[in-house]
Amino acid sequence: MTFDPLIPAWLLAVLATLAAAIAAAGVARRARGAALRALGLLFLVLVLAGPRWRERTTAPLPDIAVIVRDRSSSMAIGDREHLADAAFHHLVHTLPKSTRLVVASVAGNGHDGTPFFAVLRDALSSIPPKRLAGVVAISDGEVTDKPIPLPSNVPVSALIPARGNQTDRALALIDAPHYGLVGHHVVLRFAVSDHGMDDRGMKVPVQISIDGKTVARLQAPADRPVSVKLPVTHEGGSVVTIAAAELPGEVSAVNDQAVFTLTGVRRRLTVLLVAGGPNPGLRTWRLLLKSDPAVRLANFTILRLPSEALAAPVHDMSLIPFPVDQLFNRDLGRFDLIILDQFSNNGLLLPPYLANIAAHVRAGGALLIEAGPEFEGPASLADSPLEPILPALPDGAGTVTGGFTPAFTATGRRHPVTAPLMHAAMAPWYRFESARRVRGVILLRTPGADGGAPLLVLAHEGKGRVAMLLSDQYWLWARGALAHDEAMAGPAEPLLRRTVHWLLGEPALAASRLTAHIAGGRLTVERRSLKGGAPGSAQVTDPSGKSTTLALHRIAPGRFTASIPAGAAGVWRVSAGGMTAYAGAANDDPAEYADLAASDRIFAPLARRSGGRIVWLGRTPKPGWGGLLHRRRARLVTGARDIPLLPALPAAILAFVLIALAWWRER
Repeated sequence: MTFDPLIPAWLLAVLATLAAAIAAAGVARRARGAALRALGLLFLVLVLAGPRWRERTTAPLPDIAVIVRDRSSSMAIGDREHLADAAFHHLVHTLPKSTRLVVASVAGNGHDGTPFFAVLRDALSSIPPKRLAGVVAISDGEVTDKPIPLPSNVPVSALIPARGNQTDRALALIDAPHYGLVGHHVVLRFAVSDHGMDDRGMKVPVQISIDGKTVARLQAPADRPVSVKLPVTHEGGSVVTIAAAELPGEVSAVNDQAVFTLTGVRRRLTVLLVAGGPNPGLRTWRLLLKSDPAVRLANFTILRLPSEALAAPVHDMSLIPFPVDQLFNRDLGRFDLIILDQFSNNGLLLPPYLANIAAHVRAGGALLIEAGPEFEGPASLADSPLEPILPALPDGAGTVTGGFTPAFTATGRRHPVTAPLMHAAMAPWYRFESARRVRGVILLRTPGADGGAPLLVLAHEGKGRVAMLLSDQYWLWARGALAHDEAMAGPAEPLLRRTVHWLLGEPALAASRLTAHIAGGRLTVERRSLKGGAPGSAQVTDPSGKSTTLALHRIAPGRFTASIPAGAAGVWRVSAGGMTAYAGAANDDPAEYADLAASDRIFAPLARRSGGRIVWLGRTPKPGWGGLLHRRRARLVTGARDIPLLPALPAAILAFVLIALAWWRER
């Protein structure tokens, strides 16, 4: 019943109050006709209130059941995916009548695990709460976000593709250093956790390897952080693997290990530059070396020899004495690279000091010689204790003058020091020192039908390296570039920089090198070689131990590459040409792999509070809908009709008749 007042509600309330007061007063005085008057006033108020009877027609609405399917990577373990698919299709085919099904899937975005409840919240946003009959999760139970509030009368159930709660061991990195100084140690922190069992403090065997070589074995207590010092042995990247022993009966061993790349960084390298005298190229050397943040430069320029006569007393001269003994005896080991710029053996350095330089190079140091006209004759460094380590020696022709353009040799087109400069403009030089190669490789030469004379020669000597630039004209390129003279500009700065960094042992400039890296789910292999011939192949071993032969293809002179999918996490080993490289594939989603054991620890409390069910699909592969739904019986209003309970005119006439009878009775 509803009301449709003929007057405003406030006025109707006032009139009803007055009518009640009048009727009450009459009854209190026991006046004659009081009952008739009260009845007449009642009818009058009801007429003004407009009582109506409303009839509605409705239609039943189907209940809504929500199924959220877990399609994260952990569902691919064992037969979880098969059990989940079979249960889902069974529920779809046995859906009760007058029930509508809403299906949502959760797969994560690659770094946040399984955000189950975020997907559920989005699915429920368009469903009327009065029609929600139940929520069913088909999941292994390992979700990574927090539960959301749900209506208390809506059952929440979980179908878990396992026979019961499982166990799993996981190794997690707490602090993995990505950079470290060569020759020092870095601290690695990790923890081993066993899920599905209580074994806190139990010792777990752990093995740590760098580039496939075991560097540490230890017993790590479960569920407690462990710190280990790792050595940084060389510059560049190293693949570090931490692997825990498998837990008996665990569901998967894929998260028993962790992989990361540790990059070795050298301290600031110390370079000693000694110029035999002031020359136009000295400024270029100083600008190049002082602009490199990784280099600390010590520069000495010889302005006079001790044997030269002075026109003034020694105490009036402002020249600094050359600290020969300190540089080439006591402190020689402090220098990573020694550059002798147009330096002649004219008695300034005694043979023992030059022998010290040769021994320093063989022990791992580096030497670069820029030769000028002083390279010929009795003062040549070729006639000194340095001769056994020099890659080129004079051939008797001396200094050759005349314009020529330096050219790349076949080796120079492949070597990483000069290969990137092949398409650079090469302006002319006007002088070089005639020499013959005795060891090492020639990267630049003079043009000529017989192959030309060597200009830039690189060689290994013991543990160290030696380079010779057999012309003092490279500064012309630097000056041409500064003057914006294209006819004289050339790659002076990149040529010298790359030569210096090769001498300092930069791994990226190694002549023969095999590298492997993983990005975007693919393993890319690149081999660099100074030899020609067919590209050949590489042997790839994945983390499971399976080997694959990978054919390489040529992308540039001396460079060959290939790639394959690399979905498995762990260490990938690549072998080719007698070299070995490693690449580490970490788990794409650490949150997802933190715990792979199927469990009801999250959904069981929700099921108990809401009256839902936990179904282990390993025991009940085809569960029914019983206990998964709570009937809501919602209805939709399809029409309505209002029927007046008191016809206005007859009721008003009756009210006035009763009031008149009451007046007559009072007389």
